[in-house]
Amino acid sequence: MEPKKKLYQKHLVYSLLFTLLFITAVSILYRFHYLERADLFLHDLHFKWRGPKPASGNVVLVLMDQKSSVELKRKKGAWSRSHMAKALENLCRAGAEIIGMDLVLFAPGRNKGEDLELAKSISKCNNVVLAKFISVDGRGEVVPLPIFQEAMIGDGFINMFPDKDGILRRIPFLSIKPLKQGLLISPSFSLELARTYLNLDFVFDFSGKDHVHLGVNGQQQLRLPYPDLRINFLGAEEPFRRISFADVVNNQVPPETVKGKIVLIGSSLATDKDFFTTPLSGYKGRASTYKEKFGKVIKEDLGPKTVGVACHAHAIETILSQAFICKAPGTYTYFLIILVGLIGLIFYLQRPGALWGAVILLTGQSVVLGASYLLFVRQLLWIEAAPPMLILFVQFVSGIALQRAYSKKKTKLVTNLFGKYVSPSVVDDILEGEEGITLEGRSREVTVLFSDLRSFTTLSESLSPQETGRLLNTYFDAMIPIVFDHQGTLDKLIGDAIMAFFGAPGTLENHPVKASQTALNMIEKLDRLRTDRSDIKGIERLEVGIGLNTGQVIVGNLGSQRFMDYTVIGDTVNLGSRLEGLNKTYGTSIIISQSTAKKLDSRFVLRELDRVMVKGKEDAVTIFELMGFKDNMEEKKLELVERFTSAITLYRNREWDQAQDTFEQTLGLYPEDKTSSLYLDRIRSFRKNPPPPEWDGVTVFTTK
Repeated sequence: MEPKKKLYQKHLVYSLLFTLLFITAVSILYRFHYLERADLFLHDLHFKWRGPKPASGNVVLVLMDQKSSVELKRKKGAWSRSHMAKALENLCRAGAEIIGMDLVLFAPGRNKGEDLELAKSISKCNNVVLAKFISVDGRGEVVPLPIFQEAMIGDGFINMFPDKDGILRRIPFLSIKPLKQGLLISPSFSLELARTYLNLDFVFDFSGKDHVHLGVNGQQQLRLPYPDLRINFLGAEEPFRRISFADVVNNQVPPETVKGKIVLIGSSLATDKDFFTTPLSGYKGRASTYKEKFGKVIKEDLGPKTVGVACHAHAIETILSQAFICKAPGTYTYFLIILVGLIGLIFYLQRPGALWGAVILLTGQSVVLGASYLLFVRQLLWIEAAPPMLILFVQFVSGIALQRAYSKKKTKLVTNLFGKYVSPSVVDDILEGEEGITLEGRSREVTVLFSDLRSFTTLSESLSPQETGRLLNTYFDAMIPIVFDHQGTLDKLIGDAIMAFFGAPGTLENHPVKASQTALNMIEKLDRLRTDRSDIKGIERLEVGIGLNTGQVIVGNLGSQRFMDYTVIGDTVNLGSRLEGLNKTYGTSIIISQSTAKKLDSRFVLRELDRVMVKGKEDAVTIFELMGFKDNMEEKKLELVERFTSAITLYRNREWDQAQDTFEQTLGLYPEDKTSSLYLDRIRSFRKNPPPPEWDGVTVFTTK
C-alpha cells in the first residue's frame, strides 16, 4: 500500500474512532442527566427569546397585598375569614364563574363565627375551589377543615416542584395514592379550576400512552399530556388582571372585571413566602424602573420571582388554551447526538481548516439552537439541544487538532517521497523535452471535449460501491480509447465526467473534426454497450451529454515546483463545460459552439439550437446540435433540421403563429424532440409576456 494512502487511512480510522468515542461519551452524560442544567437553561432561553404573549382574559388575580393588609387591618399574620366571606359574596354577585382560594384553610379561625360565615359564603356561591397540600417526602397531607370541605365544589393540591436549579417549570396534573379500595386521585389546583370552569366530570381515561383524557367519553374532554404540565408562561410583567383584595372586600370592583371568569385569591406579601423563580421571572421587571430613583428597592413580586397564585394562573391558561409544551422523547436526542456527531466528521478533513471550521461550528450551533427554538415556539416541542451542541463543539476541537497532526505527517511523507523518487537527473531530462516543466504555459488553439453521465448520482445510490466501480470502469474502458484513437489528450476524469482536448501537445490541424468524430463515436459506443454488456448492472440506464468548444487556451504543465499537471485553462474550457450542461435543457446529446461548427465540413449534420449567453460570459454564442454523419443520416432527420431552421428564424422574428406551426411540424416528425417542445413553451410564455423591443432572440442562463 502506498505510504500516502496508508497515512490517509490511518487518519480516517482515528477520525471515526474519536467520533464514536465522543458520541458514546455525550450519550452517557445525557443518560445520567449531567447536561440537564444546560438544557434547562436553553429551555428558559427559548421563553426569553419568544418574549411576552397576551393572556386570554379568562383569569383574574385577587391579591392579598400590602394595601389590603393596611386597609383591612390584618392582625397576627392572619387574614380575617369574615373579610374572605365578604370577598366571596361580592365576587359571586359580580358574576365570577369560578373562584379559587390559593390558601389552605386547615385550622380554625379566630372565632367559630367567622368560620361559619366563610363556610356559608362558600356554600352559597357554589363555585369555590379550595387548596390543599398532598403528602410529599414524609410530610403529611394538609387539607381544609371539614366545614369548608362540605361547602366547596372541589379542591386541588398547590404543591410546587421546582427543578434542580430551583426554577419552577412544571407541575403534576394528578396525585395518585393507592388505597385498599382502589386509587385516590387528586387533581392539581390549576387542573381542578380548569375542570370546574369547563364543567367537566371528574372522569379520567388513562388508555393513552403519553396522555390522559379528562371528562366523559363522547362529551367535551380535555387532552392532557402525562405525567406533568409544563407551564407555558406568558411572560409579560402583568399578563393577568390584578385586583387588590381590599377592593373586593369593599365592593369597589366593577362587575365586568370578573364576570364569567376564573378568579384566583392569593397572597402577594413577601412575608407569606409564596414566590417562585420561573423561566420568565423578572422579565423586564418593573423594579428596574425605580432603580435609579431609590437606593434600595423591595422587589416583592416585581423582581426576580413570581407570586405563587400567578404561577397557578399561568398553568390554568396553559390548560384552557391547550398550549402544552411537550418534551421530545429521549430517542430524538440520541438520534441528534449520532447525527451531529457524524456531521462533525467534516472537521477532520483537511478542508476547511481552523478558520472555516470555526465558521461551520458557529453556523452549526446556530442551526441546532435555532431549530430547537422554532420547534419550541411553533410546535411547542422542547428538544434538548445541549447534547448535540456539545458534541459538535468537541468534534470541532478534536478535528482541528487531528487535522494539524495529519498535515504535519503528510508534509513530512510527501517530502520524503520526492527525495526518494524524483532525482535531479530525471528533472533535467524532462526539461530538455519540448513539453518541459514550466509554470508559464503557452497559448494554443484547441478543441475541448467535456462528457458527463446524466443523473449518475441517482443511479449510483441504487448500486453498491462495487457495482458502481465496475460500471464506471466498463464505461471508461470503452470511452477513453476513443479519445486516444482520434489523437486526443485525456486531461482528467472528474467523477463520471471526462475532460479531453485535441490540438496539444502535438500539432493537430483538424482538431475540431477529430473532437466531433470522438463525440459521435462515444455516443455510438455507449449504445452498443447497453446491448453488449447487459451483465453490468445499471449500464442500460447510462445517458451521456457532450460539449465541444474551439478556441485559444493556456496549455502546459501547470502547478507548483513540487507537482505538475498537463492541462488546459481559459474561457474556451469554461464554455465547453457549460455547453455540456446545456444538453439537459435542450434534450440533446452533443452540443458544439459556433467556433467549432464553422470548422467542420459537410460530412457532419448540424442543427442550430439557439443563441445563448451562459453564466460567466458577456457575449452571446450560437450553439448547434451535432446530430451525426450525413452519410448514414435518415431523410426524416434531415427534414427535421430543415423545418427546425425555418421555425427558429420565425421565432426570432416574433412571428409566433407561423413559428408555432412549424415547430409542431417538427414534433410531428419526431415527437420526442425536446428542443421543439422547449420553443413551443417559450412561445406560449412570450404570448403572455412579450419580450422587450430590444430582444434579439438570445437566451440568458444565470446558472451553470
